[in-house]
Amino acid sequence: MSASKFCCFDDYKKWVITNPERLSQLETTGRFISYLIAGRIKTSPAFSELLYSASNIIIFLNDQILLSATRQKEIGRLIKTNLEKFRVLFTILEYLQVFLEITATKIWGSHGKWTAITIIQSIKCLWRIVLLSQKSGLATSRSIPPLNRKKLKQNNLSDWKTGSDERHNSLTFSLKSGRVIRQVNGAPHINKRNWKLPVSHSFEINDSSKTKLEGYSLLGEVLYTLKPLCHLAAMSRFGTKSWIPTSLAFVTDIVSITLVKSSQLSSSDAKEIQRRQLTLLMYLLRSPIYDRFSRNVILQILTSLRKIPLIGVLPHQILQYMLFWQNVYFYTWD
Repeated sequence: MSASKFCCFDDYKKWVITNPERLSQLETTGRFISYLIAGRIKTSPAFSELLYSASNIIIFLNDQILLSATRQKEIGRLIKTNLEKFRVLFTILEYLQVFLEITATKIWGSHGKWTAITIIQSIKCLWRIVLLSQKSGLATSRSIPPLNRKKLKQNNLSDWKTGSDERHNSLTFSLKSGRVIRQVNGAPHINKRNWKLPVSHSFEINDSSKTKLEGYSLLGEVLYTLKPLCHLAAMSRFGTKSWIPTSLAFVTDIVSITLVKSSQLSSSDAKEIQRRQLTLLMYLLRSPIYDRFSRNVILQILTSLRKIPLIGVLPHQILQYMLFWQNVYFYTWD
């Protein structure tokens, strides 16, 4: 029985590698179905979120299959080190956190909801502290970001499996100075010669270049790591509708971004800081700012859009979903 399961999984891996376009279509369909189910039946919030989380996890696992097909050294590390094994588990937890919150609320009420949120945020905080101790750079919204499949070049996966990197190395050699020189037999035809080295098909992992955090930048990242727990503690003390927890979180975000930007950042970490700056707009959708200011503006905009043909149905759906969305912590605060 176990042998047949392994055989089925191997067949599935081969299908994923050889049918990337059909795979993407199926993944998109799964996500679209979860959107359609939202708000249709009474149990839809938990069920649609389970479907959406499951589709994200399947996409994530498919990404790992596609990555393993490249047989790069960086990918081998995902299997060899315990740190990277935990990184996969925490990525799955991040995809499931909204579903876990909704389920805890449905079963145990408000107390269960905030208990589940505190446990999840505590686990994530400890995980990010471990990553900081391992000098892994800035924390991202996902422990393992989604794979950029365009860069992966699906039509060259079979070439990678046969060792394109080895062929590249056989066409070039390095001097003691580190300069790479092409061999005579590695040059193309004289009419097609451009005097550039052959392109290697190696796929760079996002973690390949990370900023070394120290001093103010390290302090800023520590503040960003501790912010969720500080915010939860403030909400527990002053209430969810108080200005104090929101103000504390906003000031912490601003100080953290300012401190981290004081150091020279790598390209991947610079993009992460840009993402954090953009997420500051999310405060317009968080209580009490949303309840007292943003809500009326958003309602007026959506109401005016309902008069437009064809797209007039969408604002109504958004208005219905906004009520549910506002009550989910991980939608508004993570």
